[in-house]
Amino acid sequence: MISLETGDALPFVPKISFLQTACAKEAFKGSALAPDIWVQRIHGRTTAVISRLGGRLNITAQNADFEEIKEFINVIGFSEIFCEKEVAALLGFNSPHEFTVLKRLSQKSADFCNIPPLYDLYTALKRGEDGEIDLPDFEVFAPDLSHRLRHGSAVAILKSFGGAVSFSCDFGSIINGISVKKEERGKGLGSLLLDDLLKYLEGEVFVCTDEKTSTFYIKNGFEVCDTAVIIRG
Repeated sequence: MISLETGDALPFVPKISFLQTACAKEAFKGSALAPDIWVQRIHGRTTAVISRLGGRLNITAQNADFEEIKEFINVIGFSEIFCEKEVAALLGFNSPHEFTVLKRLSQKSADFCNIPPLYDLYTALKRGEDGEIDLPDFEVFAPDLSHRLRHGSAVAILKSFGGAVSFSCDFGSIINGISVKKEERGKGLGSLLLDDLLKYLEGEVFVCTDEKTSTFYIKNGFEVCDTAVIIRG
């Protein structure tokens, strides 16, 4: 049975799709921007967590009733779905856009990170964008990140050669993007940005990349743990 989750507690599922849901819940709890979250339970056991923020659904499912989930998402609709590849297959979606999911442990060594000018950060990320970072328009990017930064659920770093952003919650963190200017690449600056970012993150840190970028993270201690997909509605 799928029901709307109205409490503060979420069951932990060690998947990047779940972390996306948990980070949004943590950042926007109590506000009109908080995601809608539904939980499927079978015999009292949580088998799926579904969240909706705008038209995007995050679906995390293990040993779930996928027929019920299919009916549910057909009713509520979506512009896109983010989930693990095996979940997409069980929901009947073919040939979605795939990403490699990697993770590593991080030990936090610093608490306070300055908030950079968001337009400058956005420009830095866009300058390095060549397929591995999918940025929304600035009008969407800025208020979302500003809120998360002010509430301590995001870290943003801006350097003269690039920038980095991550989201966090009690369950872990997600690196949303690390970008170095094309003319500055090959100098180890991306690794410096990653090291700087990780000192503000505690526990499991996930990242979702294309095949080309995954090499960078593996070189920096990340391990491949899953495949995620985006399904366009």
